[in-house]
Amino acid sequence: MSKTQESQLLAAARQLDDDIRRFQVLSNELSRTAVNSEKSLQRARQALEECSVHESKLAETLKAFASAMQSVQAAQHSCMEATAQAAEHIARRNAERLELQGRLQRLGEAARAASTPVSELPELDSASSAQALGPLAEVERRLDATITEATELRALAEQGDWTDLQRDTQSLREQLQTLRNRVLLMRRKLGSEAPS
Repeated sequence: MSKTQESQLLAAARQLDDDIRRFQVLSNELSRTAVNSEKSLQRARQALEECSVHESKLAETLKAFASAMQSVQAAQHSCMEATAQAAEHIARRNAERLELQGRLQRLGEAARAASTPVSELPELDSASSAQALGPLAEVERRLDATITEATELRALAEQGDWTDLQRDTQSLREQLQTLRNRVLLMRRKLGSEAPS
């Protein structure tokens, strides 16, 4: 609720309270007025007229208060709509993030599966070099697919403005590229050492 609406409501409430109090005073004075002479009758008529005028003024004050209350209700409704829209936005963003996190987790598992054969390779000698070329080619193919997926996932994280997921995905992508480069070097080395 803005300060303008708040002050309108408070001013209207204060004015209403003042007018009701004044009307109570006037009506109490009127009810206590003794009417026993021409002069007292005249005063009673004037007091009655004042009550009538003040009753009209009170009706106007009530209208102003009702109008201020409607403004408050409109502000409340606007805030409720904004809150509902924000809740929907948060739910969509949460679902989007969960999807991306799931993909990142699966990507991490794929990266581990692709890199495990490299760490399990024995020390290569010239006899085993030819046998290792095939598995290394498969590791390279898996790493390429995982790097492609990491690149796509990073682009989605960037598009969704998920900076932490961008950073994590980029870090994983760089690690995979480093591993891929090692595999390429191994394959080249083994290819050059393999008997022709």
